[in-house]
Amino acid sequence: MKLHLVVMVVTVVATSGRSSISEFQGTNKSQFAISCPNDADIRPCECTVSLDGFSLDMDCSKVQDEDQLEAVFQADFPTSAFRRFTIHQNKQLRILRDGTFKLVTFEEIWITDGILEKIEDAALSNSASTARSLIFNINNISVFPFSTLNNFKELLSLDLRVNNLQGFPKLTSSTLQVLYLSHNPLGGLPVDAFAGTPSIIDLHLSNTEIPQILPGTLEALPNLRNVGLGNNHLKELAQNSVQCNSNTGLVDLGYNELRTVHPNAFPGLSHDKGTCNFISLHNRGATTYFGV
Repeated sequence: MKLHLVVMVVTVVATSGRSSISEFQGTNKSQFAISCPNDADIRPCECTVSLDGFSLDMDCSKVQDEDQLEAVFQADFPTSAFRRFTIHQNKQLRILRDGTFKLVTFEEIWITDGILEKIEDAALSNSASTARSLIFNINNISVFPFSTLNNFKELLSLDLRVNNLQGFPKLTSSTLQVLYLSHNPLGGLPVDAFAGTPSIIDLHLSNTEIPQILPGTLEALPNLRNVGLGNNHLKELAQNSVQCNSNTGLVDLGYNELRTVHPNAFPGLSHDKGTCNFISLHNRGATTYFGV
């Protein structure tokens, strides 16, 4: 008979039904047991218990198609709250369907270096109250449920680097701090692009075919620390292009096609106050750095 790993408990507690980590908040975790599903029921996925014994991870990198991934989550899950879900270098999965994860939730979802093309509107919805990081870099995603981001009340990081997103998405999230959209054919940056994401700290938009930064576009980001706009099609920096503040560290505008930088293109730039500590304007053969 195959044994399954179960975390030992200090106090025996009679319970019924599935348990979730959220149920344990504010209590002594040592009173509760978490356990993986039966190995045979979730193959080819693998469930592991963290070293501290209080969180679960699921790796489904070997799934053959969308149907097999859905079948995995038909299994009985003694614990429904997981820390991380991973699919890495999978060359079969093209769509993440609505309802795939059933009642299982994750704090981090990593689907990377594959051929994923579409994430359906409700595919991630069960993790709306738990997800802190959504990582989908190096795929072929052209459809992503941006309209649901406002439902993710704990979301801190969204990484969609190296995909096929066309047109800058409508973003609304009061909690999002780190945004990666680099290496997507976005084609433009609306002046109100960040009106709904006031908490962004790190912004990465290199290689996105952006032709201009409209004055005031970044004003809605008072906590902006680092901004990457390199390898785009910028030819001119108008007044009020990048607002510097006491948090701003690196502003990377390198490898564009800049010919004109207007006075006051970086309002707030100050040696005395340490704002915009480093600005890179490396432009194909000529380099200009503003250092504080």
